[in-house]
Amino acid sequence: MLDFYSLYFALFSLVILQSIVGVGILVIGTPFLLILNFEMIEILSILLPVSIITSLLNLIIFKIKKKGKKFKIERKRKILFYILCIPSIFLGLLILKNYKDILNFKIFVAFVIFFSFLMTKIKFYYWKRQILIESFFLFLIGIVHGLTNSGGSILSLFFSNEQNKERSRYTITYFYLFIATVQYLIFLTIFKSLNFILNINVLIVIIFIGCLIANFLNNYLNYNMFKIVVVALSLLAATFLVMI
Repeated sequence: MLDFYSLYFALFSLVILQSIVGVGILVIGTPFLLILNFEMIEILSILLPVSIITSLLNLIIFKIKKKGKKFKIERKRKILFYILCIPSIFLGLLILKNYKDILNFKIFVAFVIFFSFLMTKIKFYYWKRQILIESFFLFLIGIVHGLTNSGGSILSLFFSNEQNKERSRYTITYFYLFIATVQYLIFLTIFKSLNFILNINVLIVIIFIGCLIANFLNNYLNYNMFKIVVVALSLLAATFLVMI
């Protein structure tokens, strides 16, 4: 187990990472804490609030920095996302509750991340617009996210091929905030009482500072580097899990 100072530092680093590419706290944090033998329920209770606050703050910063410049997400895509992800997140959390002592989360998370990466190698960008294919992967994102916290690996790969870096960041952050919030609300409903072990005041400070640092560093990251980081994040998380 990590001591609290090390855990706060790890979360601070993940806040910076997620603020730059839209995901990271759950995608990297989940396998990292699994390796350290945290229980999946503990991991969800720690990482979900941090991810939600980080995404929300980044959307606010994004709106302030890009004032006058609107990145609209298609209404049809939003509706499809909402309809498919809410029930699939619920299904994933139910599976987690009933089979948490049976499933090997380390191997499962690694498999999902490698699978997500392989999707980018079959000209994913060109066929993702097809409604059935998109619906399937949006449903998969919800189940995987509810079960393992790793739906972000699919989400980031799915939306990293938007028209430019800022549009990709905005889209990923917007949808990631939605699925993390829905997941957390369902999670609290299913698992009832939770013992949150971190100091919320300390968390707010490190999230705020981390978001500011990340948005400054983002000015020096071009679109190709952004997409490379998205893929590297997913593969790094999966590799760590396979090696242990």
